[in-house]
Amino acid sequence: MSIPRGIRSLFSLAAPRLRNQPGLYYVAPFVNWVLDWEAYYITRNVRERFGLAAQVVKSAKDYSGQLVHYGSLWDILANIDAKHNRRNTVIGTIFHGQIESPEFHDALDKVLRYQDRFARLHTASSIMYARLLEWGVHADKLINIPLGVDLERFKPAAPEARAARRAELGIPAGAFCIGSFHKDGQGMAEGLVPKLIKGPDVLVETLVQIHARHPEIFVLLSAPARGYVKQGLDAAGIPYVHVVEEDFHRIPRLFDALDAYVLASREEGGPKGVLESLASGVPFVGTRVGLVPDVITDGHDGLLSAIEDPAALAAGLERLIEEPALRQQYRANGLQRIQQFGWAVIAGRYYHELYEPLLPVLK
Repeated sequence: MSIPRGIRSLFSLAAPRLRNQPGLYYVAPFVNWVLDWEAYYITRNVRERFGLAAQVVKSAKDYSGQLVHYGSLWDILANIDAKHNRRNTVIGTIFHGQIESPEFHDALDKVLRYQDRFARLHTASSIMYARLLEWGVHADKLINIPLGVDLERFKPAAPEARAARRAELGIPAGAFCIGSFHKDGQGMAEGLVPKLIKGPDVLVETLVQIHARHPEIFVLLSAPARGYVKQGLDAAGIPYVHVVEEDFHRIPRLFDALDAYVLASREEGGPKGVLESLASGVPFVGTRVGLVPDVITDGHDGLLSAIEDPAALAAGLERLIEEPALRQQYRANGLQRIQQFGWAVIAGRYYHELYEPLLPVLK
């Protein structure tokens, strides 16, 4: 199996194959994306904390009598009528989707037609949980457990480390640095065509508005396919740097350089960025999408806006720029709040709420 460089060393630590003992096989795409990292942390933690034999696989077709967890809607669809599903106890995760999308509508229709073959369906936000119930997923099958964050890797930077990181990245010492680390262009190349559900147009307009009032801002971009946003920043004369990290272990260093993190999406399944920013002690400003309103209490540990409202996002960033005490308040409250999303807590929820109740079926 070919494993991308960024996750090769971690997945090499997976448990031995479980063919002769009941356990968990978590199906992931192996493309060095957030789905792979969720799979890694879930399986590692339920294995180490609860003794459940668990590993990440690309396919579960060779196994019988196991828990098989498909980590995304697309993994579910690829195996929706597979024979090995009948030999195993099957779980599927659906992170996000809008019924107005023809592609998602067709996918959901297939899931609903085959839902009796799933022991459980899982999602990661209250927004999606309510949608799935409304669309016809049976309440006794559906469970909501949020994404988790590695609190050992994502943590506040010391002042010296922060200054060094900004110098390394070319961020002026006196700049107010705003981060955006979400892929928001089509494809994996330049990303000049916007992926509108991720709100790159809203992000650009937000940054244009705040730059007009505070020209000292500097933008730190990460993730592939940010070409549309970069073109917009260039046109507006907003300084930025774009850093693509293939190795997940290097993402925390980017948060070290930030004064604020912004999310302008119209739709999300997470995102991980809201968890990682709070864990890093970086104030968050973003739209009420996905997991965000489950994590952030507006005005307590971050600032939230409706979707497609760049003026509100810019106003939130302006408050953070002009009110250092507010930044410190959100930092302190966010660091307290994020403890509920560390893997010690989230893995416990996966085990006790999702996996443990199904183990007797395997025996």
